[in-house]
Amino acid sequence: MFSRIKDILYRHRRKIYIAGVLFGGAALFKRYVEYKLIEWHNTQTKTILERQKKRQYYENIQKTTNATILNFSKSLKEVIIRDLDADALLQAIKEQPHHKQTIWEQLKNVGFSRAISVVYVSALAVSTLEVQLMLLGGYTFNDLCADGYAKTPISSRLQEKYLAAIHYLIEQGLSKLLVDITRATDRIVSGLPLAHLLTIGQLEGILKEIHLSLRKEINLNESNGTCCLEPWSRYVMSVPISPDWESDEERVLYNMLLETCDILDSEDFSVVCDNLIQVGMNHLLDRVAEFYPVSSSIDPKSKWVDKVEQGISNNQENIGSNMINQFPKSEKLYSGSFQSTMAVAKLVPVLSGLVHAALSPTPWQLLNELMLNDKLVALGANVYEAFSTHHVTD
Repeated sequence: MFSRIKDILYRHRRKIYIAGVLFGGAALFKRYVEYKLIEWHNTQTKTILERQKKRQYYENIQKTTNATILNFSKSLKEVIIRDLDADALLQAIKEQPHHKQTIWEQLKNVGFSRAISVVYVSALAVSTLEVQLMLLGGYTFNDLCADGYAKTPISSRLQEKYLAAIHYLIEQGLSKLLVDITRATDRIVSGLPLAHLLTIGQLEGILKEIHLSLRKEINLNESNGTCCLEPWSRYVMSVPISPDWESDEERVLYNMLLETCDILDSEDFSVVCDNLIQVGMNHLLDRVAEFYPVSSSIDPKSKWVDKVEQGISNNQENIGSNMINQFPKSEKLYSGSFQSTMAVAKLVPVLSGLVHAALSPTPWQLLNELMLNDKLVALGANVYEAFSTHHVTD
């Protein structure tokens, strides 16, 4: 019997070998497929967890950015109030009544300059902090994921040094920006009489012309040239200087500052900043429109304006009238106040006082509106993504 089985096996040995190879190969292939499936599952799970962690980290950075912007509002307001001091001019009117006309002209320029400055300062501060904190967030997340645990060369000391660069904006940059804005504003409104009546559309035209002059899109043909702004990075931080001796930390800090400057001077940043300025202008006009009478039947020559009108020459009024007629009318804002008018002298305290509400951290004010701007959020997300993807598996 055994010899018979042996004989059968011998006669079919090739078939048995082939069958063994096939079954063995199938078993190995099955085990390989199972290994690959487990490996793919682990990779996908790791990727999902990585992206989820990255998303959560981004949301935390966004919350920190918004809180920092709101905390910054007090410093921004203090700089504008200090450099464009309307209270000192009001006090001078009381102390020097014989110079009232000259002082009121200065107060008019300060009022318009304050209103424009609030918009520009808010837009620049919000977009700059968004870029800075998102860039820093990308760096810290990148280093956090490099070795799988929180051991990073982006130390707390380095983070403090990087964030300290924003102090230049408060200490020097904003003052430079306000000087440039004031110079452009003075050229546009210097011939505007205090007693002149403005519709909200004409006021929009004046603000738009100031904005365009700052963007170099019109030429004022003055002896001292056009009014224009420097690159945004010049107002935000001093030019990074390469250290004489470069430790790893100093080199990383230098690279971070350079990359920040490159972003601030990029076309994308300019587009976002300009969009925020447009949003800010609309917000400013909406707030001013609330002070306009609902009907133009109100007597424009109030006692308060009569006092301001004293000493203003008819010649100056004619020059201002010709200037106003050149401005386009707006197609938006409240229909009830669109045809209403308000004297420039009455608009001055309104424009001057906008700084207090606009730079308030309370909801529905300018800073909150700018923080939620879609283009700003997209810019911050792109910056974060660009500096946090090196160790993330796609």
